[in-house]
Amino acid sequence: MRRSYQFPMLLACLTMIVVSAASAQEKSGSAGARFGVGTDINGGLAYGGQLDYTLNQGSNALELGFSACGGKFEEDSDNGFNEYHEETTILVFGAIANYLFRYSLDTGGPYFLTGAGFGAFAVKWEESSETDSTLGTLLPGGGSMQSEEETTGGFIINFGIGHRFSEKFDLRAQIPTFFISGGVEREAKVVPTITITAGFKFG
Repeated sequence: MRRSYQFPMLLACLTMIVVSAASAQEKSGSAGARFGVGTDINGGLAYGGQLDYTLNQGSNALELGFSACGGKFEEDSDNGFNEYHEETTILVFGAIANYLFRYSLDTGGPYFLTGAGFGAFAVKWEESSETDSTLGTLLPGGGSMQSEEETTGGFIINFGIGHRFSEKFDLRAQIPTFFISGGVEREAKVVPTITITAGFKFG
């Protein structure tokens, strides 16, 4: 299992940037959290959360955050002789910066966003069959299975639209897309998702 050792260094650098920005502009910023669910292009489940700090930039804002999210996708298929079940799970721990257009910490209304970040991706893929015994590892009840898993690095690109209902609460529809470097050979290296998230400000 290969690992990306660049991620902790990049995460530490972004932490210092967030702390410095918060100290320098504490009167024009606000800490918050986001939680949400969604799906990928194959209909799998996606979920996640984020801790962030938002800085006013005139009529726009800059949001710096640390996020943790995951997804699970299952698929059944057959080749005319045997039936197969595939299951893929992804866990992502990353840092992202979103630029919020037409966003204000003091007033409500719609806004747009675009962002980018990086993260560590843990990917696991598994295929099993109750009738095919050639996949690799034999199963106790008959059939066999095979699996791959790897932890690697990657990038995140994000686009979305949101609505700020009050100083404390907003809803957002986002399209975070994961670009995975390496990873499991049988799985896609680009994973688009669609999520709906709720955001809360602490102050």
